[in-house]
Amino acid sequence: MSISLVCVFNNQAVREECLDRSVARADPERIELIAVDNTGQRFATAGAALNHGARLARHDVVGFVHQDVYLHSMSRLLEVADELGSGPGDWGMLGAAGIDAGGAVVGLLRDRVQLIGASAVEPVEVDSLDEVLFLARRELVLRESLAEDADLAWHAYAVEYGVRLRELGLRVGAVDLAITHNSLTVNLARLAEAHHRVAELHPAAVPVRTTCGVVGAESGWLRSSTVVRRHGWRRRGLAESLTARRARHRAGAGRPVLADVRLDVDDVVLVPGERFRVVNVDRTGAFSAVAGDPLELTRRGAPFELVAVHHPAELLAHLRSETPGPLLCTNLTIDDLAGLGAAGVVGDDAVVGIHESDVWLLTGVAVDRLPPAWLSGRAVPFNALRPLPPETRVSGVREDRVALAASIQVGRGGEDGVLH
Repeated sequence: MSISLVCVFNNQAVREECLDRSVARADPERIELIAVDNTGQRFATAGAALNHGARLARHDVVGFVHQDVYLHSMSRLLEVADELGSGPGDWGMLGAAGIDAGGAVVGLLRDRVQLIGASAVEPVEVDSLDEVLFLARRELVLRESLAEDADLAWHAYAVEYGVRLRELGLRVGAVDLAITHNSLTVNLARLAEAHHRVAELHPAAVPVRTTCGVVGAESGWLRSSTVVRRHGWRRRGLAESLTARRARHRAGAGRPVLADVRLDVDDVVLVPGERFRVVNVDRTGAFSAVAGDPLELTRRGAPFELVAVHHPAELLAHLRSETPGPLLCTNLTIDDLAGLGAAGVVGDDAVVGIHESDVWLLTGVAVDRLPPAWLSGRAVPFNALRPLPPETRVSGVREDRVALAASIQVGRGGEDGVLH
């Protein structure tokens, strides 16, 4: 099997560092890269650009991929391409990340600095696939093109395509493709319109779960109420706070924070000459087996080194390293923290992070270089810190951190210039 990868790009430097660099290791006779330049906004929709690329492809399978994706294993990509068919009951579309009927992410991949998704060595049927990377047979794409609808310009075009293929009797599945998605931004502009359009085009198929919400979901009066919209985060915050308290106790040290490190990692302040090291724990071994070697990438001009290990014990060598700079360990459990604490590698200056069920640990960063968001009231666990007298609190933030947070916010130019 051979494959043509089609990428519509608006940033050539990002594409060259991620996608081009990984494809350069492949046999050009089996994997070709078709880069569709949209820096001048020639194409109004991703569908139009990708359909154009599919018409230029010379192989039987086409893969549609984002510019900021690094492919760790070309052999794995070719294996999955071989699964595709075009007859009733066949896999019509396979991708690196999908959402199943229960709302779980299927497909193990590195998203920015963290592993996400349940491993799927064999394809697993899903409600929808994410646009980051998905494959289909070229003859199918030429016959059933990707939507070029204006409302699906840059969102949900893979979702819509999957719904359409199911209506044709084909299956849609997610499978491990061993990729790192080095995304720098989350663009949600006109996402709601895209979901609404999918529901309009396929009313019998909704609800459809996606990586960005549920298409055709009914919103009850309680969920849409002002109180819930403004304070709904507190319920999750309470659950996370209880986990944070246990995590800090088991680690024996560290500052607990409630935060999604994928969203805030670029706000950690680096000093010249530092490299941000990241270690992901892959308990399945499916990712680390093909993508465990160190990968160097750039994020907002800062050098990152990413490594995947199969066992938490392998973290100790990294944590005991005398290499200066931040070290982020992700995909941990509270038991992992207990082991690291017992080994004496978790200092008081470490950050113990909790986001939903995710546990992570950051070391080697002084408090004045932490993201401002981690100093806000939302990031401070309820009762996870020792109770302080009222005069030492300002809007839920410890007073000794207020001036610091304000200085960081001003110095880094926050979106609204306000300390929350």
